[in-house]
This record gives sequence, structure tokens and C-alpha cells, in this order.
Amino acid sequence: MYDKVISFLNINNILYKHQYGFRTKHSTIHPIIYLLNHCAGATNNQNPEYTLAVLCDLSKAFDVINHELLLQKLSTYDIRGVVNTWFVNYLSNRSQFVEIDITKSSRQHIPSGVPPGFHSWTLAFSRLCK
Repeated sequence: MYDKVISFLNINNILYKHQYGFRTKHSTIHPIIYLLNHCAGATNNQNPEYTLAVLCDLSKAFDVINHELLLQKLSTYDIRGVVNTWFVNYLSNRSQFVEIDITKSSRQHIPSGVPPGFHSWTLAFSRLCK
């Protein structure tokens, strides 16, 4: 599924050009190179500019991706039909509970976050969910 969705996104030029994570021929070193080139260019101008960088750790972003919003965005970007149904079925009606020794909590509906192993394609869609 990941290969098909990424192929669709690439063919239709949907991904942001600076989306580097989880894409072929892209690496986490690319945004660092881009930033360093920008800084070097700004300071080498005839009127040097200052560069301010705010770096955020988005590693927990997967925990807050709203399922409804993600599914709406998929539809907006023409990911419909059987493929969209697959995503709906995978993300809908998920629940969780906590078990300690022999005691279990009640099941709670999960309206956001992505299941383990689902992060690859979700990173590709992270820009779509803004």
C-alpha cells in the first residue's frame, strides 16, 4: 500500500518539495544541507542577513494525527475508492485498554494517532494534515 500511495503522490506532484523523510532518493541529511546553504547564502550577500532557525522534535506527532482529518485529506487528494476504504477500515473503530497483572481497564475509542508500523506512509501525509 505504501508503494502505491507514494507512487501516486509522486506522479501527481502532491508532496512538498522539502519533504525528505521516507522518500526514495531523499535523506535526513538533505534538510541540513538546505539549511546550511541558506545560511551561507544569507551571510554572503552584499548586505548580510541573519538566519534564525527554530527546530522542533515532531517524533510524537503521530500520536495526535486525527483520523477523520487524515481521511478527509486523502479524499481531497483524490485517494478514493478501494484505497480510501482500506485506510478507513484500518483506522476506524480502533480501541485500546490497559492491562496490569489480571486487571483490565475498559476499552477506549482511539480517534487519533497511528498504529505501530503505520508511520511510513503517515510521514508522507504529515504535510497534508495541516
